[in-house]
Amino acid sequence: MLLTHKLFNDWVANTLRELGAEAVEATGTWDAVREVHSDLFIKAVKRREEEVLAAAAVAEAALGSDRAIFYIGGSMGAGLNAARGGLFNAAAFIAQRTGSAVVSIDRHFPWGTWEIHLERRFPLVAVYSGADGPSYRYLKRRGHRVLAFPIPPGAGDKSFARVVRYVLGILGEPLVLHLGFDIHMSDPTGHLFVSDYFFYSLGKMLASIRRFYISIECPSSPRVFKSALGSLLGGLRGGEPPVSERYEEGEEVEREVGRLIRLAKKERF
Repeated sequence: MLLTHKLFNDWVANTLRELGAEAVEATGTWDAVREVHSDLFIKAVKRREEEVLAAAAVAEAALGSDRAIFYIGGSMGAGLNAARGGLFNAAAFIAQRTGSAVVSIDRHFPWGTWEIHLERRFPLVAVYSGADGPSYRYLKRRGHRVLAFPIPPGAGDKSFARVVRYVLGILGEPLVLHLGFDIHMSDPTGHLFVSDYFFYSLGKMLASIRRFYISIECPSSPRVFKSALGSLLGGLRGGEPPVSERYEEGEEVEREVGRLIRLAKKERF
């Protein structure tokens, strides 16, 4: 279920190996990269060929399984033409191959995936901090099949679970997901207040989905990542919920999240 590449040796990849991740050894192809990226993008990342093709190999390996959680150094910044810190957009690649939507849950808006969405027109659901990303109106004016949830600062487990439960209820399989850990209340740079319990709840929701592919994005700090990922895996495997601090949201946050869900229900998606 957990995948990375033997080439990747940062603390995130090493944490995954500690948790039993398989280290892919294959090399991918530029043809796979061209399925989602332009020749302009390929020219820009050509000097990092080994890493790009390693990332493509992990995405191919993920598709060989019904369920995979993988890390390739982050991918949601990799767009049609520009890398923006990502060398291959594995989630967009898998969505193209499977005819699926991409769901992004992260403090940041997935600008690279958005750029590919505008060209390839796969459905996109973005759950992100409204303080750090574009407005709902901006996305609806330009996107093709897009649901936007610019979550207000101060949101925690309740609001994120509410949105994700709605999204999973309207999407078919397989699920393709960008998952960031910087929405966690202990993230040193954030203003969102999700606890380990949300990740456990997400795991429980995913347990009933036969096929899903999760690209690990924005891992936050080593402590946050290991604890939250462990909670996600615990929910998937039917384990006990984590003992963690829970944040009480304000009424204004709950009202705004309710409004975003009502807007989403009006869309044909």
